[in-house]
Amino acid sequence: MIRDEIFNSVTLDLMRNAKGSKWSLYGPDVIPMWLADPDFPVAMEIKRALIEAVQDEELYYWGDAKAREAMSKKVKTRNGIDAAPEGIMVTQGVLPAMWLAVKYACQPGDEVVVTDPMYYPFFTAVEACGAKSLYHKLDEDEKYRFDIDALNELITKRTKLIFLCNPHNPCGRVLTKEELKGIGEVTVDHELTIMSDELHEDVVFDGREHISIASLSPEIEERTMTSFGFSKTYGVAGLQMGYLVATNKQMMETLRKIARGVLRGTTSLSKAAAPVMLDDTLRWWREGLVKHIEMIRDLTEKRLKEIGGITCPKLEGTYLMFPNISSYGKSSREMTDYLVKEGKVAVSHGSEFGPNGEGHIRMCIATSEEIINEALDRMERALSKLK
Repeated sequence: MIRDEIFNSVTLDLMRNAKGSKWSLYGPDVIPMWLADPDFPVAMEIKRALIEAVQDEELYYWGDAKAREAMSKKVKTRNGIDAAPEGIMVTQGVLPAMWLAVKYACQPGDEVVVTDPMYYPFFTAVEACGAKSLYHKLDEDEKYRFDIDALNELITKRTKLIFLCNPHNPCGRVLTKEELKGIGEVTVDHELTIMSDELHEDVVFDGREHISIASLSPEIEERTMTSFGFSKTYGVAGLQMGYLVATNKQMMETLRKIARGVLRGTTSLSKAAAPVMLDDTLRWWREGLVKHIEMIRDLTEKRLKEIGGITCPKLEGTYLMFPNISSYGKSSREMTDYLVKEGKVAVSHGSEFGPNGEGHIRMCIATSEEIINEALDRMERALSKLK
């Protein structure tokens, strides 16, 4: 297959037979847009690395030194974080990093700043560790920009940690350098810790630059742990691999102590495939992905505008759109149920992303023109019955 065509190659007939949770949960008649999982084929370079690892019998207990060396090189060159391999922990996906961050920074009853809306496992991690969430509201009318003054006023003596998601899930924002500097300065002033989830780092549009907050100053870097992964760029969630970066030696030592006996990294096969996803081997994939999603985004924005009664700030990063559908008179959950039943399209209800997500739905647009057009056709027919 020609590289330029790979992202537009998937069809409904192909995906109806796809393995995995996304396409199997609702059955073959429903187009699933509820899960942040792309529909694209896995790059041959990744498959080859996995096959070679099996052939070389990398199936025993296996260290992660080679993977961490590749991760170190990547975060130095692409993220501006001067982390040695010793400053990197391989994790089973990115979710364990959220739990580790709260356990590191907080005692029961302490407070964690989360945005509202935000990817719901952040809330779950806070609750699981006996801490309290402080909601920093992101408003659609302000295009989900961070209000640094409001953030500063939100913090109390019990606040210990700020959860950051950049690019932001589900709002689709790419934080500016000015916003990140403001958040970092608040963190330093109040002697807090930052946990920055940068899982969607490669998926930014219109020439924007993804900036790691840890790269902005030594003072901010000292207080920051940053989580990265592979699933959103390459569609390999099944490898269950992420990595947590902290240049503060004491911080990393403590994180490793907390994880000891609970977290065991990931599989030897995943670690074998990591280097090919971290260097420039798949640069063509990253660039092609962004180009394709920009096209799908523009198409989706046009179609939503034509449907009417829907607002959605321009998607700056991620492939997750967060339309406001409140004008149709249904709650987020009611709309989600209605679209599955009446439109045969599955989306996520916005209220699971926080109180400020009510009235919204989240939809994954990482698919082909054929599938996105069919999904939008179905949505238009279903919503027309509510007007």
